[in-house]
Amino acid sequence: MHYFRWKWHPLLLMPLCFALSGSAVAQVNIFTGETMKQMRLDAGWYNSVSLDSTYLAGNTELLTLITRCRSDYLAKTYHGFVFGSLQLGRKSGTFFTNKGMAHGRIIRKLTRHFAVEAFVQKQFNTSILLSDRNLAGGGARFAVIPSNPRLNLYLGIGAMWEHELLNAAKIDEMNTRIVRATNYINWSGQLGERLTSSATGYYQVHVNRVVDYRILLEGNVTFQLTTRLAFPLRLNFRYDNEPPASIEKYDVEIFNGLRYTF
Repeated sequence: MHYFRWKWHPLLLMPLCFALSGSAVAQVNIFTGETMKQMRLDAGWYNSVSLDSTYLAGNTELLTLITRCRSDYLAKTYHGFVFGSLQLGRKSGTFFTNKGMAHGRIIRKLTRHFAVEAFVQKQFNTSILLSDRNLAGGGARFAVIPSNPRLNLYLGIGAMWEHELLNAAKIDEMNTRIVRATNYINWSGQLGERLTSSATGYYQVHVNRVVDYRILLEGNVTFQLTTRLAFPLRLNFRYDNEPPASIEKYDVEIFNGLRYTF
């Protein structure tokens, strides 16, 4: 089963999307409404590809394209997936690439309520001076509401090694290697016959400095127009209690559009 998603931004949302386009979610929504449907199907590969585009003209000419792809492999006791995203843009005739991410995760189910998982990630985001970010970690996942066709709730606890290179011009001052505790809550549910929702929230804290923490959220609500056509609304939120100098503590992204499934 393959998915292709094409998303558009209405004119009234363009200024908001550009004003808030500096965020970077440091993890990904582990289980979405689509994923939960897939996990009740046969074992195998399930893939999705999406494209978000926004265009602004007038005082500033700006075009951005965000591509996302995800592949899930489902087995009886294993669930693995890889996810990638890349944002490209053109401003005043000049092309640029300002953020991207690649994430891989494998989950091993041990009991109906308990699983272990491991993940790796690579990321960059020039809007928050992030030249390079590498993660490797793992932990445990607990199913608070397992095997419910309309509602799923998971809690995750773990740790990760984090290497960040911030602002290449100041490499000696901003090259960090630390260990963080990473904890998350994941929710997905069937709100109605045509309405689904999912969200993943993370709390990541330095193990030796509790004031150095981040709160991350990725959520979406999707209205199914037909069996193949849907209208999703997605929100990304990032809060860093100790950001680099001149960088705001929080970022927000809001996207909406159309998704075609076949």
